Amino acid sequence: MARTIIDFHTHIFPDHLAGRAMQQLIDGADGEAFLNGTASDLLASMKRAGIERSVTLPVSTRPAQTPTINTFALGLRQPGLIQFGSLHPDYPDWDAEIARLVAGGIRGVKFHPDYQSFFVDEERMFPLYEKMAEAGLIALFHAGVDIGLAPPYHAPPDRMARVLERVPDLVVVAAHFGGFRMWEEVERHLVGRPLYFDTSYTLSYLPSAEFVRLARRHGIERVLFGTDSPWADQGREVELMNATGLNDGELDAVFHQNAERLLKPA
Repeated sequence: MARTIIDFHTHIFPDHLAGRAMQQLIDGADGEAFLNGTASDLLASMKRAGIERSVTLPVSTRPAQTPTINTFALGLRQPGLIQFGSLHPDYPDWDAEIARLVAGGIRGVKFHPDYQSFFVDEERMFPLYEKMAEAGLIALFHAGVDIGLAPPYHAPPDRMARVLERVPDLVVVAAHFGGFRMWEEVERHLVGRPLYFDTSYTLSYLPSAEFVRLARRHGIERVLFGTDSPWADQGREVELMNATGLNDGELDAVFHQNAERLLKPA
């Protein structure tokens, strides 16, 4: 049965930067890439995998990159791709960038606390989160371990829980099912709380029975299909999701219904 599928967690770069950026990330993580980091390669992958739309998530690793990355996001008008923006907490005019993103129809912002050198519950972050909540922007965080970096990890489940408590109106997506390789802590601190988990970099590591148990306990309506492409193969991730044991209604929710509801204009 053909299903509508939205991939809530992918990455691309401007064509002229993709080769260099991908090589730096591969070298840093000693990892593997399945695509070359360009929009056209992602779209070809989506067609092969039967994915209708992908959310692309940029990260400004230096404060000065923030407006340039957001200009790229705002200018990407490619059918099938939904671009989020980026905010670096040390960029001095992040409130103006929030206004620019909202005016341009951007629905959310990706944070990678490890790459951006902040703990997710630092006091200095809360004015930014509150402004995002007021503007209706989704905050999507890399959560848990990053396989390319050494500890300390900056977005563990207990710290993420403090963000939910302090800014309850902020719409939060915790990538990697709440915290990569920290799923016991995810169950203790986040499962059942009012935030979304995406499934990127989860299905090859968390046994299907445990994934299904946690997803149902958290609430299927708050689980989003994601792959972390180009670091995972989109087609393989679709196969893994279909093989988890979720029923047809649950699969429809995870593959597209939850994302469609979340991505509606604020």
